[in-house]
Amino acid sequence: MLFNSPIFLFAFLPTVLLGYYVLGQRNARAAVLWLTASSFVFYGWWNPAFVLILAGSILFNFTVSVLLHASADRRRRRNLVLAFGVATDLLVLFYYKYLAYLIGVVAGLGLTSATPPSILLPLGLSFFTFTQIGFLIDCAQGEAHERGFIEYLLFVSFFPHLIAGPILHHREIMPQFARPELCQFRWASLATGSAIFFLGLAKKVVLADSLIGPIGSGFSHPAELGVTDAWLTAVGYSLQLYFDFSAYSDMAIGLAYMFNVRFPLNFNSPYKSRSIIEFWQRWHMTLTRYLTLYVYNPLAIHIARRRAMRAGTNASIPRSKKTLSAFVPSIVVPTLTTMLIAGIWHGAGLQFVIFGLLHGFYLVVNHAWRLFGPARSKAERSWIGSWSTALLQTSLTYMAVIVADIFFRATSAANGVALLSGMLGFGSGLADSLWTDKNLVTLVLCGLIAFCAPNVYQLMRGYEVALGQPKPVGDLMPRWRPSPAWAVGMGIVAAFAIANLWNVSEFIYFQF
Repeated sequence: MLFNSPIFLFAFLPTVLLGYYVLGQRNARAAVLWLTASSFVFYGWWNPAFVLILAGSILFNFTVSVLLHASADRRRRRNLVLAFGVATDLLVLFYYKYLAYLIGVVAGLGLTSATPPSILLPLGLSFFTFTQIGFLIDCAQGEAHERGFIEYLLFVSFFPHLIAGPILHHREIMPQFARPELCQFRWASLATGSAIFFLGLAKKVVLADSLIGPIGSGFSHPAELGVTDAWLTAVGYSLQLYFDFSAYSDMAIGLAYMFNVRFPLNFNSPYKSRSIIEFWQRWHMTLTRYLTLYVYNPLAIHIARRRAMRAGTNASIPRSKKTLSAFVPSIVVPTLTTMLIAGIWHGAGLQFVIFGLLHGFYLVVNHAWRLFGPARSKAERSWIGSWSTALLQTSLTYMAVIVADIFFRATSAANGVALLSGMLGFGSGLADSLWTDKNLVTLVLCGLIAFCAPNVYQLMRGYEVALGQPKPVGDLMPRWRPSPAWAVGMGIVAAFAIANLWNVSEFIYFQF
């Protein structure tokens, strides 16, 4: 079931909200169970068989977490239990997401005659698998103290995040499900959550979906594109991806807020970033946090300790990275490894490896510039210098993102290289122009909104709708309030979005 489908908007969501708050007036636990059951219905709507995979994953990981708690005083046993749990989760993920692709690669090399099996990827498998692996690691480290099965069940299956995130952390979410006031109806929560949801819906169906046609045509035969169409295709996809993922993130946060639950912020105007480091602090923020906590930091600490031991010290962790011999193991290795994992997590194929390594390379260059680059001059610190520097930095960051996004969208690495070649003038130019005047107007509008307009959470400043929401800065931009004027405005946005539901499309992150 999709957030942008009529069955969700006019049947599922009203029914779940009504049942949740009616039951909540009598018994909070009954309301939580209703929400959990509804989440499983939501997940099984596309393919009921996948409910068994979700339920099995939850039961398995909760059982492993119980064993980890029982092994708290026995380190060796605890580590074995953790390794078993994480390995099992990764094997399931490997089977559904990567096995067929790897068999195809091996068969293409002539090393096997096996035919790649047809394996349908369960919705949201990467998201709920990573969520639960993080929970197991925290259990092993004694940092997961929430142990109620019902809260854990809802933590993993809660439908607003189940298909495409954000990647939740138990410490933020499970305590919210245990609050006695969770199921108390609040008009403010419903009004605010609805406003965020419909703003996200409008981003999806009015902006992102309007670019699907020419972008799909461009990526289907990139070698035939002229320079203009190649650039429009690449820039158009970067904006389609921006508004598609921003829409899902907004809709997920808005839906959760309708149920008095606050999700972590997952998207914060990333194309306004002045560096790739800042970009990853604004784009898919919960994935960045997850990879930092469970991949980058442990790897960097392990490398630092090994270096200290080889140097004959007492295994203290060196702080300075301002030498090449320190920079490579401390920054380059963990960064490239982490971003390679991020690329593979996004999908099976060489194009996703390239996507991850490109961003890893960007981050390494960014860190190197910060450590070894020149200090800012007085001219750069002036108003004009700062403005021009910011424009240059934002433009360079966006160009780097566009190049990586090409491989994120391409059906193969060769497809991505062909589009890049077209952008450099090496395409045949045989394809007819793909972009109509209407498409170009939408493209310009998307660019203006992405780079110049306030985002949803700046409009909602003063209302803590998301965890980690930036503090309000200034008061010149519009500010949402539960007032008649804003109600009319949001009603118009909602009506316009609903009027564009005639062609329901999947979210880009729908099947990850």
